[in-house]
Amino acid sequence: MKGLHKQVLKTLGLLELNTRHPGLHSHEYQSLTGANGERVWKAYAQNETHGAFRVFFHYGPDEGSGKKRIAVLTIVAITSHP
Repeated sequence: MKGLHKQVLKTLGLLELNTRHPGLHSHEYQSLTGANGERVWKAYAQNETHGAFRVFFHYGPDEGSGKKRIAVLTIVAITSHP
């Protein structure tokens, strides 16, 4: 479990820096939408592992406006791959 925790934290850190980082294998997840209809994306926390963990997220809600606008990611779920 300690290794999984470290992997998930690394994934969250990479998402914070670059949601398109190649190691995340991020792609849209068609079977799920956010509470307000947002497109949901899936990023890999683990790979080539039975029941590998994934982080599901969507963009928004953005905060502020103009130069003070802050982009926000909302984590929908962190769970094993079905």
